[in-house]
Amino acid sequence: MDTTYRKDIKEQLDEVLLGMPGVKDGKAFGYPAFKIGRKIFCFVGADGISIKLPEARVNELVGSQDSMSVFSPDEGTVWKSWLSIQLPDAEDYAEHVALYQESIQFVGEG
Repeated sequence: MDTTYRKDIKEQLDEVLLGMPGVKDGKAFGYPAFKIGRKIFCFVGADGISIKLPEARVNELVGSQDSMSVFSPDEGTVWKSWLSIQLPDAEDYAEHVALYQESIQFVGEG
């Protein structure tokens, strides 16, 4: 499995997420990840990030921006509760703090 990822995105998310209460870094599927407690709420993949949200919320966000889609780790497989965000500039990931907080709350309650 190829586990390459964009280091610039990881560094940006380190700045944004690791200052939030209870958030720790780790690994998921060989990729850098962020956890609340022992549960993963976000990971950095090859072309962007994926965050865990309720399926209805993922469906609401998909199509609202070209950069958002349902996470699909490989062709034909869809993780309905994971939102993929792919932005060209790493700094733009800082604009989604509200979504990260939403993900933390969702995962932390589960």
